[in-house]
Amino acid sequence: MPTIGDPGRVLVIDVLEIVAEQARGWAGRSAAPGAVVDSWDGEQVDAVLSMVTALPEAEQMRCFVPRYALRLRDAAGVLAEIAFCFRCRNGAVVSFERAAWGPEWFAFDPDRPPALWLLSLLRTAAGAADGGVERWLR
Repeated sequence: MPTIGDPGRVLVIDVLEIVAEQARGWAGRSAAPGAVVDSWDGEQVDAVLSMVTALPEAEQMRCFVPRYALRLRDAAGVLAEIAFCFRCRNGAVVSFERAAWGPEWFAFDPDRPPALWLLSLLRTAAGAADGGVERWLR
């Protein structure tokens, strides 16, 4: 599962929507391409981070053309970004707190409930200004 540092430091999560042209060739060695389509804070942060850490592992595939990323921020700036490719089951964590040669890769099962819920939230965020994370807090 992805290592996201100290989740207690995350105050805001920005949702990035990445178009295919932006994702091709991006291998996680820099900030995720894409546009911020929504931001979540408060209880939403805890709920989303819980979903991310609950993603079940799966066999890795190879395409990695992520459509969405999460930008984790504290009061001082960006802590990390997590990009997801739901087709190839790959994710990449790019940390901005440590010197790293590249991203931390992980594989997840996109057909299991935590991944399906996360994908639904990301799609909702990309399609509506108000997000929709609150309904998943129940």
